[in-house]
Amino acid sequence: MTGAADILDGLEVLAECSRLFAGYWSSLPKVDLIPRREAFRPEEVPRLLPNIVIHELVSPETVKLRLVGSAVIDDYGQDITGRNYLDFVEEARRPKASRALFLVCEQPAGMLAQLRSISRSGRVMTREAIALPVRGEDGAASLAYACSSTGRERDYSSIELDELQIMSVARRDYIDIGAGVPDFRD
Repeated sequence: MTGAADILDGLEVLAECSRLFAGYWSSLPKVDLIPRREAFRPEEVPRLLPNIVIHELVSPETVKLRLVGSAVIDDYGQDITGRNYLDFVEEARRPKASRALFLVCEQPAGMLAQLRSISRSGRVMTREAIALPVRGEDGAASLAYACSSTGRERDYSSIELDELQIMSVARRDYIDIGAGVPDFRD
């Protein structure tokens, strides 16, 4: 079985939660390299739960945020659970952002990304997120489970109610979980 150290080997991983999440995901039983949703047991990773985001890959135009952890909600200033992730991506980049997530399940592969989020007031946060494929209730690889580090602020203009406006990727690396990595460039 591939361990966290193996799948993250050679990648610049900044956040401890990325390593812990990769280690837990690697320990799950798999069907054709991908664990089933029911194998993921939240009680086994309580420390990571505030940082977990579950993306449901509905269509190239819709990536539904099925679950958004409380730390991510706090960083974004709003609960974005149930929303389309692509609504927070610049319109011109939406097809690439969608494709990048779909490849996590199609290849299958993991993805490590350095994200940059901008709030309505202009506050800029950076965070690291790792996403790995998971099979839905129907057995299809249609979920990307992610663990996102707490946002690090680079520019701060207001502490008042502030909401996520746009998200972009500063860097993206795919992780070989046994099927190679996609040939994808941002």
